[in-house]
Order: sequence, then structure tokens, then C-alpha cells
Amino acid sequence: MLIFILRRLYQTVIVVIGVVFLVSFLMSIIPGDVALMRAPKGATEEMLQNIRDKYNLDEPFMTRFWLYLKGLPTLDLGESYTYKRPVMDIILEGLWWSIKLAIVAEIIIVFFGILAGIISAIARYSFWDVLVTITTSILVAFPIFWIGRLLQLIFAQWLGWLPAAGAPPPGTGFPASAQYYIMPAIALAAISTAYVARMQRSSLLEVMRQDYIQTARAKGLSNRRVIYKHALKNGLIPVITYIGIDFGVLIGAAVLTEMIFNWPGVGHKLYNAVLQRDAPMVLGLVFILVLIFVFINLVVDISYAFLDPRIRLGGGQEVT
Repeated sequence: MLIFILRRLYQTVIVVIGVVFLVSFLMSIIPGDVALMRAPKGATEEMLQNIRDKYNLDEPFMTRFWLYLKGLPTLDLGESYTYKRPVMDIILEGLWWSIKLAIVAEIIIVFFGILAGIISAIARYSFWDVLVTITTSILVAFPIFWIGRLLQLIFAQWLGWLPAAGAPPPGTGFPASAQYYIMPAIALAAISTAYVARMQRSSLLEVMRQDYIQTARAKGLSNRRVIYKHALKNGLIPVITYIGIDFGVLIGAAVLTEMIFNWPGVGHKLYNAVLQRDAPMVLGLVFILVLIFVFINLVVDISYAFLDPRIRLGGGQEVT
């Protein structure tokens, strides 16, 4: 297990450096003078040169990349061109909002996705199976921005039950703040919930065809005990994999959801940073989001050992 973890940590470092290099290169080849964009109107050439010197804009690409890498171990992500503040401070302000929204969305995915998949597999070809199949097909086909706008139209504009956009004001208690999470969390979770339901259904049906399940039935165990005691545990393995990795995706890929609902998370900040060519903000956000993603991926891989000890994590040694 230790060798596996060390190997994955090594791979994580390589992945993070590679992603940061790629994003740095893409930001460097975008046309336009960053100093001119950052300078006030009517700035002199001396003022422009001061900006270039401050942010090392005249240095070769590899020099700027190396200087940036040197600050990563201490989380020194530079200063934002737009906010004139340390990038890490700005990221921390938005990251907590994105994590809270992702947690609420993940609860929706786990509860409704797994439950719908189990019901669909147990009641195969029944009304409930058809209902789950049709519903998940519709959700997968709809883009997330359409789902978000539809929710706003129904629950905010027509019914007036929920606020159309925005986050809870500071100091708002739980009952009052919960209404701000409902629509963005549902919009963020909708497509993933459909995938989880489908995956849970197919995985559980495949496990229920295994020989050990038939043996358990032959011993006289009840259908409920066979499903929940024997089949469901192994049927959850691919679903847990998807849910774990999807949590990192929900944090970083919620750009559309956060834009639609004006949610002050990292997705919203990433969108604005790209529009404003704020390279330190873009690189810092990408770096933090990649770290979150690979860490969650590592936790999911390690959790395999607890779900199924037969899975080998590498090195030719079976997990015990």
C-alpha cells in the first residue's frame, strides 16, 4: 500500500507540473499586450515598462515558468493583475463557496442516483425501471445552462419560492441560507445523478448474474438479503469511483452553474480571469483545482481496498 501511495504521489507531481506548463504556455501565446491591458488609460511607455518589470513580462517563457514553479511548494501563486492581491487569498475566498455547493450537489447525486439505480435494477422492466431510464435519458440530453435557466424560470420567476441567483448574505442562518443552494445544487447535480443511476443499474445487474449470487439464492437466502448483503457492495465499486472523481469535477467545472446563478465560487472567478487575461489567477486556480482532483482520485483508489480486497493496487501484492 505504501509503495502504491508513493508512486501515485510521484505521478501527481508530474501531472500537476504538466498541466501548469500547458496552461502557462496557452496563456503566453494569446495575442495582446498584458501591460497595456493592465495600465490606466493614457499610460506612458515608462508606466508600461514598470508593469512589465513587476510581473516579469519581458522574461522568456521558460524563465517565467521556472519562477512560478519555485513558488508552488509554498503556495506562493503570485499577485493577481486585476485584484492587486495575492492569488491564494482570492482563491480561498471562492473555494469555500464552491466546496459547499459541490457537497450539496454530491448529496443529491449519492442519494437520488444510487437509489434510482437500485430501484431500476431490482424492478427491471417495470414501470419504475422505465421511468428511471426515460428521466436519466432526458437529463443527460439537456445542457446544464438550460437546466439552470429552467429552474430559475419555474421556481424563481413563476412560483417565487426561491431566490433567482446569488449566495446567502453573511450571517444568514441555515434555514434561510438553504434556499440559495437548492437550484444551483440541483442544476450542478442533474447530469451526474443521471449517470450514477445508469451506472448503478448496469453494475448491480451485472453483479446479480455472478455465480456467487446464484449460490446465495440456492442456499435459501431472501432476495433482499442477497441484494443488500452480497450484490450491492461489489455493485457500488464503479459508482464510488465515479462519485469520488466527480466531486473534484463539480468543484472545478461548475463555471456555467456559477455564472448562471451568480455564485461566488472558483468557477466564476476562473471565467472572469480568462476574460481579463489575468494569468496568475488562471494558473493559480488551475493549480489548486488539479491538486483537489488528483487528491480525490488517490483517495478513491485507496478506498478500493476497503470495498474489495481482491483488487491489486500494484507491485504484485494483494491488499490485505
